[in-house]
Formats: sequence, structure tokens, C-alpha cells
Amino acid sequence: MDVSGMFSDDQMAVICCFGALAVCGMIAVLSFHFGPAGRRQQMDGTRNQTLPLQKPQDQTQHQDRRAA
Repeated sequence: MDVSGMFSDDQMAVICCFGALAVCGMIAVLSFHFGPAGRRQQMDGTRNQTLPLQKPQDQTQHQDRRAA
């Protein structure tokens, strides 16, 4: 298929750049999915984890130290 007659050089460059970005994105998705980070996320996804909340600090200490 001869696409050089259909598109200008600038249009071909833009199309190739978008194609290269798509290929790089697919490689990143596959490497994350099959890599150690993806495997750890799949294991952690089966159980619910909650993060402990910190208690709000006492604001009266800060009010005593204000400048006049």
C-alpha cells in the first residue's frame, strides 16, 4: 500500500509519532501487568486494606505560641 501519495511528509511524521506513542504505551502496560508491581497489585486487590487515620493535633498548643 503506497501511503506516500496520500499524505504529506509532515502528516506521515505525525502519524508515525502517534503510532510510536501507542506502541510505547502498550509496552508499558504489558510490562506493568506482567512485572512485579502488577503481580503485587493483583495479590493485594483480593483483600481490602485500610490505612489508619491520624488524630488531629491539638490546636490549643499552637494558639499559645502566637506572636502579639
